[in-house]
Amino acid sequence: MAHVLLRSFKLLPISTELSSIDHRSCFPMLKRFDCMRRVPRTFSNSSPSGGVLSVLTCAAIIVILYTQLSMWTSPSYRRRITVHRDVSDDHVNINMNISFVKARCDNIAFQLHDSFTGYTTDFTHQVMRQSSGTGCRVWVNYNLKRVSGEFLFVSRDNKTDMAHVIEDCTFGGSHPFANTKAFRALKGAKLRNIGSSTHDYILKLLQTDFLDEKSYTVSNPYQYTFSYRPHVIHNKRDGTPPSIKQHYIRFRYTWSPLVVEYKAQYYSLYGAVTNIIAYCGGIFTTIQVLHRAYLGGSAFIKDNMYKKL
Repeated sequence: MAHVLLRSFKLLPISTELSSIDHRSCFPMLKRFDCMRRVPRTFSNSSPSGGVLSVLTCAAIIVILYTQLSMWTSPSYRRRITVHRDVSDDHVNINMNISFVKARCDNIAFQLHDSFTGYTTDFTHQVMRQSSGTGCRVWVNYNLKRVSGEFLFVSRDNKTDMAHVIEDCTFGGSHPFANTKAFRALKGAKLRNIGSSTHDYILKLLQTDFLDEKSYTVSNPYQYTFSYRPHVIHNKRDGTPPSIKQHYIRFRYTWSPLVVEYKAQYYSLYGAVTNIIAYCGGIFTTIQVLHRAYLGGSAFIKDNMYKKL
């Protein structure tokens, strides 16, 4: 008390006052304000149900961590539809792998027909052919002008059986999400014995752009649909075959004026951490409250049953 009075009249230095205070007495005072008191182990009981729920909770937290971190590292795409705008270099790459079952490589020619100019050009020297048993396998990798037209596989001798299997066919660039049937509609088409050596495919192509501003990449694969019809050519009235080509595979293609854009969106690290804390805390608290309610309810029922007995 004397120290307080002397300090109030400024007769005692500060160092003398601080030295007189017992620092160990501050900790018991702080414990009175503890609102997160720990329950001693002697007052808590473990149960098998609690252990099962704890394991399930840990598994759910691990799944949430993996999901949120995956969403942070990998983007999600927002879709919108726009109208195609012509550019100076408007070419589309075609990548086709087709196998001919009964045709020799020397008897197969690859041609392009431009419906705008009406010219048909032979590009057999720009495809790769490989003999496989009694048939031939052809790889086409060519840039098509974005105008309506058709490309053909023609029999040189007009006698070759054009039975074929389309191993794969894609248009435009590549992207990890462009590996579905919509981008590879012709993959696995098998036409072996249908009674006709002339085949017509009609393709409708839709440009699809994947934009990623973070990595500054743009991929433009094409979705497409197709319809097929065999083209049966009958002989003339006198029984002679017509002079036109009878053995060919024709792919007619047209372009949609629309463009589907997928823009990548990334989650921020702050958003991922906030979601992890919110989901994990909510799951843990909810399961803990339900488990305690279950234990309390079961104990209450048992006590009432014992009283009745």
